[in-house]
Amino acid sequence: MSPQSKPRKKKQGKAPGRRPENNSPYGALLESAAVLRSESWLLADAWASELYATLWLAGSGHSPLIEALAAMNDPAALTALRALSGVGAADVRAEAFAAAETVAARGVAEPSWYSPGAEFEFREAFLVTNLLGDVEVVAITQDRAESLETVLFMRQPVLGATAIELFATPDEGTIALLEDMIASTPDAFRNEITPLSATDVYDRVWPDVEQFWADGPDEEAEEGLIGSEDVRHPVQLIALADARVSALVPKEYEIPTVSPERTDEVVEAFLVSEHGIADVEVARAFARIFAGAAVEQNRDPVVYGPASLTAVLILNVAAKVHVSDADLALLPEIVRAWAYFTVDARDLPREEARAAWDEELPTVLAEFSEAYADPELAAERDGQFR
Repeated sequence: MSPQSKPRKKKQGKAPGRRPENNSPYGALLESAAVLRSESWLLADAWASELYATLWLAGSGHSPLIEALAAMNDPAALTALRALSGVGAADVRAEAFAAAETVAARGVAEPSWYSPGAEFEFREAFLVTNLLGDVEVVAITQDRAESLETVLFMRQPVLGATAIELFATPDEGTIALLEDMIASTPDAFRNEITPLSATDVYDRVWPDVEQFWADGPDEEAEEGLIGSEDVRHPVQLIALADARVSALVPKEYEIPTVSPERTDEVVEAFLVSEHGIADVEVARAFARIFAGAAVEQNRDPVVYGPASLTAVLILNVAAKVHVSDADLALLPEIVRAWAYFTVDARDLPREEARAAWDEELPTVLAEFSEAYADPELAAERDGQFR
């Protein structure tokens, strides 16, 4: 779900490269870096982030490349190192920065966009969601060397980042960028733009960054780098996101956690709501799975939408516990009751939100049923529902 932008907000892409003219293993890289010298820091960051991702997917590490570039008296090598010092994990950024300083000390010319000592300063951030709240866009605008840049994180609770986009912030501001996105994707988002603090952004997005690196590469990630321009994958800008998001808070900052007591609180609130289920113990057991899974993911249990509910049904029920046929027969009724409960608990527009759930629930239940019948998942189940 990539936001569309008008011409005034031209999205930065990767710099064009030329065929290498020598036999150096870094010939193509140096030629593409040379093009960046007169471009922008924003474009250099996007280029470096894709390079970082390529090295990560290849499993080759960053140090060999950084060491090779540090040995060159080449402006393109210095450009590559300056770009690499702005993306990825802190230790890699520090290694690239130290290597760049070594090359610059030999009198090699800096790229035109480089400003010594420039750091990101938080300016503003906003949240846009769909009606049921499990598709989010987090926009963060930061200032570097008097240039405003905006990163859009498209994400889903449980599933994490689904796409990342980078923009030079339009003169009209971040809100104008989001208004264009909302207008260009009718019915995809609520027409509400909520301000976020720097810590709000970090709390939401940093776990996605960590989850991405922990999960490791997959076929979609590789296709995101080598496929057509129509294929977008967060692997392309995840290294950039790592650096930008980590700059939002002090090193000692810790993300607040949802109290385990919230599980019992929400389960009891569900059971006294108008769920209309005769077998209260089955309702309690399913509700405890839904609420407990959210708390384990450090989410409030009432923040559910179709994507997050489907994910929890598959990951926490189909893949983990055996459920009797009698209890499975009650699942559709309980899932609908839970969905309606979350609408009221979050004060969403009741009729509109319930209608949205009614439209999505057949798909949610069909995907769960398919997963529960999967022999591979059945073989993994080692627990009992109740």
